[in-house]
Amino acid sequence: MKKDAPHPDFPVIDAHVHLYPDALAPKVTSALSARFGNAPAFDGTVDACAAHAGECGISLSINLPVATTPDHVGHTNAFWSEYASKKPVASSAVMSLAALHPQTPDAAGMVGEIARAGFCGIKFHPEYQRFRFNDSCMDDVWAAMAETGLVAYLHAGGERVFSAPFHSSPSEILDLHRRFPKLKIAAAHLGGFGMWDEVEETLVSEDVFLDLSHTFFWMPHEQIFRMIRMHGPERILFGSDAPWQDPADVLSAFLGLPLTEKERRTVCCETANELFG
Repeated sequence: MKKDAPHPDFPVIDAHVHLYPDALAPKVTSALSARFGNAPAFDGTVDACAAHAGECGISLSINLPVATTPDHVGHTNAFWSEYASKKPVASSAVMSLAALHPQTPDAAGMVGEIARAGFCGIKFHPEYQRFRFNDSCMDDVWAAMAETGLVAYLHAGGERVFSAPFHSSPSEILDLHRRFPKLKIAAAHLGGFGMWDEVEETLVSEDVFLDLSHTFFWMPHEQIFRMIRMHGPERILFGSDAPWQDPADVLSAFLGLPLTEKERRTVCCETANELFG
């Protein structure tokens, strides 16, 4: 964290990071860095994330793996399941959700396997995975996730490296929520990157969780503050999108908002504790 930034006196959970196995991290971060047009804050490995987060005052980082093809699902989940089984539970600074691709054979059946493996949620990215949240092929997946209590963590809205028309919108997330009201939904980027006016019109005040990743430095901080207050901090997750944004900068910017200490604590740790158990 920046030297002049206030340090929170409560735990901070970064609910949105992207990490890779050591052997893949250099290749992946190099390629994505060139595509995004900015250098990563760290090299994308678990150890580097834990070290960087510790320096920032972040206690736990939650990895959100994206399976860009059905073939990636099995080995991605196997890697993170093995990591979870070997890490020192009391001291580990990283945990991971599972990956699932909409075209995975018997995707709904795999939801049960993911739950039994101990994962608490699944990350979906409609741009990389080329689907829409309300495609009929996803209905059995959402129903299975609602039944098992798994969190559906969704990339939402625009994307820096894709062009419009995009595969998701705040209105579509609202439709998904209304069709599956028991489904736990966490929508990244405050419910829709670059679509924040629509979020305020549709998702704000609905029983959907929103994270703060890729909002600071991309939208007016006054709007972020307003949306947190209107939506309720108990449904807002702190998230950085590391390594593509520096968690230190994002946390410092968040702590600069004129929120109460209770609101800061709720966003930084209590919401994630409640959602992920």
